Amino acid sequence: MKYWVSLHQQVLLLFFVLLPAFLFAEEPPLLKLRSSRHPEFVRIVLEGPETVILKGTVTQKGKDISVNFQDSKFSLQDVELPFPYNTVKNSVVFSPGEFKKFKSAFLQSPARLVIDVYQELKAEEVKAITPAKPLKTKTIIIDPGHGGHEYGLIMGSYREKDVVLDIAKTLRTLAGKGSTRCFLTRSGDQFMSLGERADFSNNKKGEIFLSLHIGKHKDIVIYTPVITEPAPAGVEPPGQAGFLAKTLAFKNAMLKAIREDLGSDMVSVKPLPYSILSGIEAAALIIELPSFKDVSYNSDFKRELSNTILKGIYMYEVVTAN
Repeated sequence: MKYWVSLHQQVLLLFFVLLPAFLFAEEPPLLKLRSSRHPEFVRIVLEGPETVILKGTVTQKGKDISVNFQDSKFSLQDVELPFPYNTVKNSVVFSPGEFKKFKSAFLQSPARLVIDVYQELKAEEVKAITPAKPLKTKTIIIDPGHGGHEYGLIMGSYREKDVVLDIAKTLRTLAGKGSTRCFLTRSGDQFMSLGERADFSNNKKGEIFLSLHIGKHKDIVIYTPVITEPAPAGVEPPGQAGFLAKTLAFKNAMLKAIREDLGSDMVSVKPLPYSILSGIEAAALIIELPSFKDVSYNSDFKRELSNTILKGIYMYEVVTAN
């Protein structure tokens, strides 16, 4: 016996066969997009799943910069950039207009494709981007962690004591201009106790103290001091006790700078009792940078970190100006 299926029944059958595909189809991953202006370039950051980001191929087409993700489907976060952009099939096309060159690099944890576009900026644009120089802060103390027989974390050719010293020296060059004095607690590979570092900062009458370390985590951790012993009545509070308000403002400024430059999920804040910070008579923080496993500490990334920290110092000056 033959059974004939009507056209109406065929349509219904097809509907119920295809319905699960529509209901359970995975949405394409979202790529986050952000940008930041620097004196010499505009930085574009595309962030998303590693399986998509690592497929990104950056090419120049006339006055456009195209990022092709091959066969990967994605959705793109809609944000405002300094210049137009649009998606074309599996590509994102940026249209910055006239530019001299661009550089691109992949960063991990989270996976990011970073593109620096070197534009021909007008003098007034450069002035608007470049923070006022010199800094208003008179004395800044940068504390590269470890040194001497204390190597800190080690992975391959990386040693924590060497990497944080490199970043500290770059930061000293950037910040120590005009009348601002920027001192390093150690300028070479020597051991210093925590007490010696605190005494160095206080004797120099530092207004900002920043200790640099590298951790075992994917993000940047900002550590803040915790006062465990109140000062006796009638006695001037020692160490950090009289500077907590300034330290809080410094923390908020540094947090904002890192979020803007590196992403909101690239930084966290933790209190740290019984640390060197408690004895520092200044706005004081410890910044623990991502692990050697999660980022590559090449010269470009170390320079990027230095610029971001400097940006945090400028932001701190702005909020404490009044």
